[in-house]
Amino acid sequence: MATERTRRAVLAASGSLATLGLAGCFGDDDGDDEEYVAVEALTLTDPETGESLTAIDGDGWEVEPLLVPLEGRLPVGARVEDTNGELPLGEDGSYHVGAVAVEEGDETVAIEPDGDRVGLVGRSAGKTEITVELWDGDRFGWDSPPLEVEVVDDFEGPVA
Repeated sequence: MATERTRRAVLAASGSLATLGLAGCFGDDDGDDEEYVAVEALTLTDPETGESLTAIDGDGWEVEPLLVPLEGRLPVGARVEDTNGELPLGEDGSYHVGAVAVEEGDETVAIEPDGDRVGLVGRSAGKTEITVELWDGDRFGWDSPPLEVEVVDDFEGPVA
């Protein structure tokens, strides 16, 4: 009887340790997704004119939703500042911007990152949310609060 309890305890402990080991392998605490750039300001711009489309205002965005043309492409530039000033973006700078859909598998908007800008392509009419990301080479640096994006058929604005 004592032998049976000991075997159960060993098996239970082994299972718990294996689960913890797997959690360490697949969890978010591996350090790859930790923000290490202290972004003070992010402004999304029209890359042709430099005009602001929206900017982070506290914990959210000044203007939402960001409108994207159905079956069209909206080029979006970025200006990013940390405590030392504006960060160099694009091919000449070490930083680049990207974006991801907040809901995995959401294909309302296709995202095409390109150095200091991102192309948003309207795939289907409707609303979704994206997160803008800052990368230092291949290293994740920071991500924004969710930004609501709406793909519309009656879009008026610059389309690439």
